[in-house]
Amino acid sequence: MRDQVKVADQLRLTSRDAESRKIEESIIAKAGDAEEIHAHGYLSMVCRERGKLVPGTRRLGHNIWTLTGREHLTQLMSYSSYGPPAVAARTDRVRYIGFGIGSQPEVAAVTNLVTPIAFNASNNFLAQVSLPTFPLAPSRTAVRYSRTFTELELSVVATVTLTEAGLFTDGDPGTSFAPETRDVTLANALLQSPNSYKVFEPLSKSQNFVLEVSWEVRF
Repeated sequence: MRDQVKVADQLRLTSRDAESRKIEESIIAKAGDAEEIHAHGYLSMVCRERGKLVPGTRRLGHNIWTLTGREHLTQLMSYSSYGPPAVAARTDRVRYIGFGIGSQPEVAAVTNLVTPIAFNASNNFLAQVSLPTFPLAPSRTAVRYSRTFTELELSVVATVTLTEAGLFTDGDPGTSFAPETRDVTLANALLQSPNSYKVFEPLSKSQNFVLEVSWEVRF
C-alpha cells in the first residue's frame, strides 16, 4: 500500500475572560484516542481485444491521496456560510480521469501528472468517468469510478505506453471550484491537480485494445 488517509477528530475547549485572554484550555479527546477513519484508494486496469483479456496488461495497486484530495474531503463536509441560505464550502465532485506517460514519486504533494496525454482526437486530457456505483450497497462506505477507453482513445495516433493516472473533480480553483468548470484540455493539463495519483508499470495501449479502468475509494 502506498498511502492511506486517516481521519481523526479532536475536541478542544478554551475559556477566556472578558478581554479575550485565555484562562483555561482542555482537550477532551486527543487525536488517536478514538477510532480512526481510513480512506483507501485502489486503481485497477486491464486491456481487452475483441472482448478477450490481453495477457500481461492487468495493473492493480493502491494510489496516493494528494493534499488536493484531502482538502476536497474536508471542504465537502463543511459550509462556507450558514446563510440563509446555507452555502457549501465545495460543491464539485469527482468526475474525470486522466493518463500520462511520465513518472514521479507517489507523495501527497503531487500537483499534476508529469507528462499528461490526450485521450481523444479533440486533444482533451480529462475523460469523464461513468456515474459512480457503491459496491458495498446498501452501505455507502465505498465508491467506484469507472471508464472504458475505446480502441482509438488514449492510443489516438499509435500505441501509447501509459505509466501514470489521476482522478479529478469537475471544479476549477479559479472559479471557487464551481461544478463543470474544470479545464479538460491537454493545453492546460499541467495546471490540473488530481485528488488521487498513481504510478504503475508501463502499460502498452494499442489501437486494437480497449482499456477498462476502475478506481475505488473505501472508508
